[in-house]
Parts: sequence; structure tokens; C-alpha cells
Amino acid sequence: MSSFCYLPSVPEIEEQASRVQAAISQPLAPAKIADALAVVLERWRDRAFVRRRETIARVSRRLGFSVALLDESLDALLAPFTREALNHLAGRIVTRCELLGFVMAGNVAGAGLHEVAIALLGGAGLIIKTASREPFFFDEFARTLAEENPAIGGRVSVLNWSRDNDDLVAALRADADLIVAYGDDATISRLGGSTGLIGFGSRLSGAVVTRSALLKPDASEIARNLARDVTLFEQLGCLSPHHVFVESDRESDMIRFAGSLAAAMRALADRLPPSSDLELEDAAALRSVREIARWRAIAGDPLEIIEGPGLSWAVIVDRDARFTASPGLRCVNVSMFRDSADLCARLAPAAGRLEAFAIAGDGEEAASLRAVLGNAGVSYLAAPGAMQSPPLTWRHGGGAFLDRMTARR
Repeated sequence: MSSFCYLPSVPEIEEQASRVQAAISQPLAPAKIADALAVVLERWRDRAFVRRRETIARVSRRLGFSVALLDESLDALLAPFTREALNHLAGRIVTRCELLGFVMAGNVAGAGLHEVAIALLGGAGLIIKTASREPFFFDEFARTLAEENPAIGGRVSVLNWSRDNDDLVAALRADADLIVAYGDDATISRLGGSTGLIGFGSRLSGAVVTRSALLKPDASEIARNLARDVTLFEQLGCLSPHHVFVESDRESDMIRFAGSLAAAMRALADRLPPSSDLELEDAAALRSVREIARWRAIAGDPLEIIEGPGLSWAVIVDRDARFTASPGLRCVNVSMFRDSADLCARLAPAAGRLEAFAIAGDGEEAASLRAVLGNAGVSYLAAPGAMQSPPLTWRHGGGAFLDRMTARR
């Protein structure tokens, strides 16, 4: 059934919970589940797959994002879900006959797929509450799964209601053994209490370009790859970089790299058009960031803004800035740092909220920076251009859910 044509009632949620619990009472081998997921995800990686095309078109109309941007973003998300990776993960998962309630975010189509796959491989049943902004992806994914293997598809129910329907959320919490929730910190807090809840709240990501990387012939390729990391999903996911730190003692190095990044952002905007129909709140946030940057530059701060037409994209070059969250939507900050101790100080404002970092560089200098990022709580280190394609064993949000599903009891 479609999850977004009507508002479910509390009895309907309870009925779906009973149905899913009955389904998971019949054991299935993780390897069999992995095989079915591999087939389904292979179909979804095909841009010609009718269900994918229709879903992308719906998401585009609802969110105002271009089809080209959504296609490339979904390609990145699905890339790690190979048959080999799914079978490897199936060998690590502990089978659990439990019902999990998923509360999905609406900013990124497909966000949460890693945890959904892990839960299914573990034999769990799922009730997935999709977001009002994006109710399409998981509904259609579940339909594809049910067509491929009805026994596995019967373990998933996809429903949709507004976050304001507290009685429905309470019913889901009462029926589920665990709630897995995505969204900003306010959304997680609204679910009430941490018992029986693993929440993936507001998280931030960034990038580091080392001295040696700046000197390589492919430095412009690094800029292009980071621009892609920024652009995919319109920079609204927890893996989207907000701030790029360039290691150097010379301001000219930072300015040159920022120029390359801006050129790459411009080229991607031509190929993957940005949203032309921003919500008022988003447009206001983007204008505010730009105006503040302009006034600071006028006042003499070491700051420059390079931007595209309208509110399409912006690179804010702020030499001395510490980690700064952007409003997303292709607005990225660039600063410089001298050494690992300086980088550590620059990351302090985002302590406890960092998710991923791209690192351009290798050798001892990169190793010392990896240590700084690890101490800052970064759960995923990637090469530039690979930030939106984390492995299935990514320790999302610190790894609480992955640990739970792989722990031997």
C-alpha cells in the first residue's frame, strides 16, 4: 500500500506491527536476505529502472532539486551496496527477532539505507515512517523488495505522517523494540527520552587539503572532487562538507585552491542545476551568510566571497575561521591552517558533532591529521569525491547502531 495517500491511525500502526512481527517469526538466513537485497539494489543502481525514474521525478517535484542532481546523488549513495559487500556484512550481523521503528529525515532521499540494510540482514522487522517532505524512496524500495522476495518484503511496512502527530509516534515507540531516528537535534529530542532510541541528529562534515596535496599536479582534480562532495544531495546530508581547511603558511595557496574549488562549483552548477525554487527560510539563510561575509570584508577582515548567479553556489574564503557550519545548498567555507595543533583548535566549535572528513594527502602529514580528526570524533575518513559513498560498515553517528547489530549476546 502507498504510505503517503492517507494518515494512518493508531490501530493501523498496531496492525502493521503485528503483521511484521509475524513475518519475522519465520527465520530467514542472512545470506538469503543479502542475495535479495543485492538484486534489488542492483536494479535501483540502473538509471533506466522505471521505479527509480518515477521516484526521482517525484522527489524532484517535491523538493525542487534537479533530476540530474538527484540521479548523481543516488548513484553515489548506492555505489557501496554491492553483492560482495552485502554478503560480507551478512557474515558479521547477529540475527535478532525484533521490530525496529525507523523515523526518516526528508532532506536526503535514501538517507538511512545503510541502517535499513543492516537491520534486514539481522532478521529484524521494520516499520519505516517516512518524512512528509520525502515520502517516496523507501516506499518504492520496499515495493521492489516485496516483488523480489515476498517473505523479506513482508518484514517491512512503510507509513507516513507528520512529526506533529505525537500519538502516532507514541504508538510506534510502544510497538517497536528500538527506534532508529534521523533528523536535526530538535527532531530527535521531540521523540522523547533516550531509552530504546538511537538517534542520528545534527552532524557536520568537512575536508582537509595537505601541503603536499597542494603541490601535486592533480590539485585541481582534488578541487573538482571536493566540489562534487559539496554539491551532491544539495549539501544537506550529514556527509556533506561545510568547511575545507587548506594546510599552508601562505595565504596565496589557500586563495588559489579556493579559486579552483569555485571554478569546479561553477562547472557542476552547469551540469547539475541547483534548485530554482528555494523555500523562504533557506533563501534567507543563504542571503544572510553572503551579506555577513560582504560586510566583514568591507570592515577589513581577511575574507572574500566567490559566488554564482543568484543563490546558486558560494565559496566563502575566510582565512582565520574555525569550523563553521554553512546553511547547505552549495555554500562552502575555505580557511587555512598551519599544522595539526592549529587544525585541532579550528575544529573545536564542532566538537561532538563531526561525522566525516575528506583528506587530500598521504604520508606522515596526513597520518597526524587523521589522528586529530579521530580524536575530534570523526567516524568516516574518505578520499575527496568519495564522501557520499561510505562503506556498509560505516560507523554512522559513532557506530552505536552498527555495534548493536553486530554484538554477540
